[in-house]
Amino acid sequence: MLVNIDLYTMIIPILVTVALAVALFYVVARDLRNITSAVVARRMSEYTTLRCPTCGYIKVREFRPGDYVGKVEEEKCPNDGSNLMIVGIGKETLSNQ
Repeated sequence: MLVNIDLYTMIIPILVTVALAVALFYVVARDLRNITSAVVARRMSEYTTLRCPTCGYIKVREFRPGDYVGKVEEEKCPNDGSNLMIVGIGKETLSNQ
């Protein structure tokens, strides 16, 4: 006994299955990208380097608005009491892994 199979009854279910697989793959890939980008989130840390002009004592602290290289700070050197001067400003990337 032969079964007469119409071409459309085979193609339509295959096309629907392929379309659902592609849509599912897209949704999973998008969510996976969001999860991995959240895990590898990076934080920028800005810092200022201060130095004593007489003894060379160096101190690193968080950047404050208004800092610039060459600015003489009110902070005193613990060794000789002279004012510290800003000699560098930088950023460091810290990753959460």
